[in-house]
Parts: sequence; C-alpha cells; structure tokens
Amino acid sequence: MLKGDKIYLRAVELEDARIISAWLNDRETNINLDIIYPLSRRYADSYVLSSDEESNKKIFVIDNQDHKPIGLLIVDKIKWEYRNCEIGIVIYDKSQRGKGLGKDAMKTALDFIFNEMNMNLVYLNVLSDNKIAINMYRKLGFEFEGELRDRVYKNGKYLNIIAMSKKREEGI
Repeated sequence: MLKGDKIYLRAVELEDARIISAWLNDRETNINLDIIYPLSRRYADSYVLSSDEESNKKIFVIDNQDHKPIGLLIVDKIKWEYRNCEIGIVIYDKSQRGKGLGKDAMKTALDFIFNEMNMNLVYLNVLSDNKIAINMYRKLGFEFEGELRDRVYKNGKYLNIIAMSKKREEGI
C-alpha cells in the first residue's frame, strides 16, 4: 500500500470487482474516458485479475483516509526497456471530487513510478474539453506534447486528445 497525504493507493483485489463494475458503467463519469459500451461483471473480474497477470500494467484502487474506495489509478503500457509508462486516474465517488484527492493520488503514484519503478518518463492522454484534469496535470508539472485531432466522438461532437508527459528530472 502506498500512502499519500490524503489517500492510499492499494492493489486491486477480486472483491473490488463489483464496485469496479458499477464504476465502469457510470456513463456520467466515463464521458472523459475511452469507455463507450456497457461492461459486464465478468469483464470487471477479468480486468481485476489482469492486474496481477500483466507485467506491463498495474491497477491501483484509490482509498480515502477512511479506507473507502473512491477511484482508480492505472499505470499502463509499462516499457521496462525504455523506462516509460502511461498513467490514468479517475475519481468515481462524486462526493470526493474537488478535495485534492486526485492530485494527491497522482503525486503519490509519480513518486512511486520515478523512485521505485525507476521510470524516466510518464505520459498521459486527456480529452481537450476536460479542463479540470488538464489544469491538475499542469500543476503536477506535465508538459504539453501535442494534440491529436478529432480522435474521440462524444455527445455528438468530435474531440481532440491532448498528449502530455513528465520526466523524472522535472521533479514531483
């Protein structure tokens, strides 16, 4: 378990599959994610199990200080030979948003990724209209790398994807 100032990051457990199934089917929250179709409980089970089986992907549950699950943080596309990986985060518990928990989870994860996993670069993709996330990533030191045009279709319009990254030498 990794401890932040306001959160804990812990390994995902099979018991988490039910809440993750509900989260993955939360259309309102997932509007900013690459989830289009409803997902089955069986999918959630396999998603949880994949975290232990894949060396290039780690799924963490974000718990608040009361040890209540509030979201997910994923370290994905881990390239051990190139020392880089992708990161993604979502706070599913709407009552826990706007309290700095996502930022704390990202800071905790970045510290782990750079100092324990020995990664050199962390990157992410974010929808261009997700201003709250973009602002948080900038505050954490992520730099704009580029914009992929019309990559996602949501709510009747095409959206761009913004690519951002952060290097170890840029600090946490």
